[in-house]
Amino acid sequence: MEDGDHDELLQGTDDESVSDTEDHCIPSSRKNSDDSHHRHTITYFHHTKLEFLTTKITLIFSSTVMLILLPLYLDSINVKGNAYSLILMNTLISTLLFVITMVIAKFFCEKYRNIGITSFPVRFFKLLQLALVYFLCAFMIIYALDRKRVVCHLQDPIKGIVLVFSLLYYFFFCRKLMGLQRIFSATTIIVGLFISIDYGLCDEFRCRGYERERIADDAGRWSWHTHVAWTIVYVAGLALFAAYFSLLDLYVLDNGEMECHQVNIPSSFLSTVSRSVSFPSSNNAASSQFITSSSDPSHLTKKHSVVHLAMWLHIFGLVIILALFWTDLTPTLGKGKNFAEFWNYTLNGMMCHFEKPVPPNLGPPPCGNVFLYSWFFMCSYVLFVVMSMKFLILSQSAVYTIATMSTSLPFVGIWWSLFHAAPHTTEIWTVVRKLVMLLAPTRNNNKN
Repeated sequence: MEDGDHDELLQGTDDESVSDTEDHCIPSSRKNSDDSHHRHTITYFHHTKLEFLTTKITLIFSSTVMLILLPLYLDSINVKGNAYSLILMNTLISTLLFVITMVIAKFFCEKYRNIGITSFPVRFFKLLQLALVYFLCAFMIIYALDRKRVVCHLQDPIKGIVLVFSLLYYFFFCRKLMGLQRIFSATTIIVGLFISIDYGLCDEFRCRGYERERIADDAGRWSWHTHVAWTIVYVAGLALFAAYFSLLDLYVLDNGEMECHQVNIPSSFLSTVSRSVSFPSSNNAASSQFITSSSDPSHLTKKHSVVHLAMWLHIFGLVIILALFWTDLTPTLGKGKNFAEFWNYTLNGMMCHFEKPVPPNLGPPPCGNVFLYSWFFMCSYVLFVVMSMKFLILSQSAVYTIATMSTSLPFVGIWWSLFHAAPHTTEIWTVVRKLVMLLAPTRNNNKN
């Protein structure tokens, strides 16, 4: 391989992307192998820095919008519906969008004509496992946030723990450990996240920009035992969310059938690649002779795509959600006490997604602001699903993907310092009011 090809292989190990050899779990060699140059197959996904940066920014943006809209969406849906109708409706609409997108791409985009829509992007049991983990964590998180079972001012700060779980999964289940530089970077991100959300943990009288007047405004009508139990469920759901991306890292990146190049690298070369990343001035040409490509880049065809994987994931998820309808019939989980109440809540919640908002001068809307919040949330959710999978493939690191998502938490805190959530209305701009409050003491002192 020429020097230019070797530099292209190392493109994935720059400051933006994560190195396969340092951060991706590489299978260990067989115990009965006597070859010191045992060859590993590494999947490298070609991308430009602009594509990587655009995907990264879009992922942060979609994550921020989702975190802002989710509690507002939940509060509005509970006016006439339930949390189950939120999960069901979002999954149904997302599945339809992914199916329509794949059909259009199949017939009108030459790049996607080789994709078999009816074929699974990964093996059936792996896809089923991904769907179970993903939608189980969705149920746990949504039900924990429903009707303030987790106290309001703790909901956003606790989300930062998902990065800690991701690091734990990496250290316990990956056979190749990160370097000291990556460990230091991950630790810095965790400390930075804690500092940025610490005020939310301590300020129990403020949640989403408004000062609470009653305990029920922040904690709902639940006992503290209930809050503790659901907080544990919430943390467990976040742990499953981190596990989902670790499984994606394991199943998708090792699948080798998405748009990629396969290169065979001997075990002795792995450390050479790591050293060349840390010390760019080292001689790379001497080691490039060990790399042999398994396919010609000009003949690569696309067998699967991110949208194809998302489509099948949500098809499986839709079946799982329908099978878990009984969760809303359980008194400690859902709102319905019997099947009739469950049906009414679910049907009303789904119909509220299509009911147009009522002008404020006509009184409170019968469905809250479900129409407004739901469709913005669905758009951000579909964008999040696609961008998170794509960014995982480009960065080849579940830890880096979750760390990128976690950077949305400080932006959510900034948003709620500028706006506050008023019941059954849209957000109210509060910057002018806060500036007046800050400048008022100064004016009084000048007069004195």
